[in-house]
Amino acid sequence: MNIQIVRRLGVALALGASSFTSGLRAQEEPKDRDTVYRTQTPEVDARVESATRRGLAWLASNQSKAGFWAGDVGYKVNANYRVTAPDKEHVGITALGLMAFLACGEVPGRGKYGDHVERAARYLISSSQENGYMTAQGSRMYSHAFATLALAEVYGMTKSKDLRDALGRSVQLIADSQNREGGWRYKPFAQESDMSITVCQVMALRASRNAGVFVPKNVIADAVKYVRESARNQRENEYWRTFRNRQLGVFNTGVFKYQKRPDARASFALTAAGVTTLFGAGVYEDPLIDRGLDFMLENQEEYNRTFESHYFFYYGNYYAVQAFYIAGGRRWKDYYFGSGRTTGIADFLTDRQASDGSWSCEVGPGTSFATAVATLILAIPFQYLPIFQR
Repeated sequence: MNIQIVRRLGVALALGASSFTSGLRAQEEPKDRDTVYRTQTPEVDARVESATRRGLAWLASNQSKAGFWAGDVGYKVNANYRVTAPDKEHVGITALGLMAFLACGEVPGRGKYGDHVERAARYLISSSQENGYMTAQGSRMYSHAFATLALAEVYGMTKSKDLRDALGRSVQLIADSQNREGGWRYKPFAQESDMSITVCQVMALRASRNAGVFVPKNVIADAVKYVRESARNQRENEYWRTFRNRQLGVFNTGVFKYQKRPDARASFALTAAGVTTLFGAGVYEDPLIDRGLDFMLENQEEYNRTFESHYFFYYGNYYAVQAFYIAGGRRWKDYYFGSGRTTGIADFLTDRQASDGSWSCEVGPGTSFATAVATLILAIPFQYLPIFQR
């Protein structure tokens, strides 16, 4: 990957403006995306390019004037989703929508979607409370972490002071909310941890550190310890062999659990989260990573077909695509493009895109969430954002 090319194309454009209005705008127009696709990602075909363009068009047409995307605010209950605020402004979806545009090479204040990018960033900043918590309508730490990650990527482009202040408070809240286990839970300052929340926080911290925001080393070290202790061991495997529930109770050695306790469930999505957390923390060589990647490849086809149109599918593959892209090589190609035995995630998603450019989510926050995440997954190989680069 040529990082200098990526930067010249608008990913890390330096800005000198001090005001919020000018500080969120890139200084030069990004080059034509067709050129970028051909020179940077020749392996990505026209079908993927078309799908991402249509996904962005749908997101643009469904963004509110205030900058947010609406969805069903709620939380996971086992394999279900309990809605607490239907079709309301959603911090997490807005962050993911913003990331989808950034991952496709769009920048604040420039180009076809510059206004959409800028409005989304402004909305996220406006959701920041005095203590740094970014929330609306009762959204939780998932949304806060996604918002922190998105703003860190925008800050890396703009160096906006107002954005820096909000980002600094957000990072401090994440660091302060880490508990004794080394992880995080659904709400700030919770005493328990789980893998699905922890990965969000670590990736938000990684993006913030990439953008120049201070992140204490001990926070990352404690998170790595938590993740390693959350991998299923052989003794736990024997317990689960009797109670296996397909895709929700897998017993393979090396898969990652929801929580540290011995009876906690493990899954494709949690294993993707565990591997991505290690990568995000700077751990690239570990037997757990190899076993986790192999397990995901073995179970990808079944997982995707089991949870199609479920938020499990989108969440699991959002982290799986990051894990496989960083890993690279044959595993990445088999996951993204498919092998003789399995359907790659690129074909799986493009086959299921609706005629209007959206994707469906029958269990979870809704269509805006699904479309943002699906577009993001497809756009990972475009290499625009530092957090998604090898």
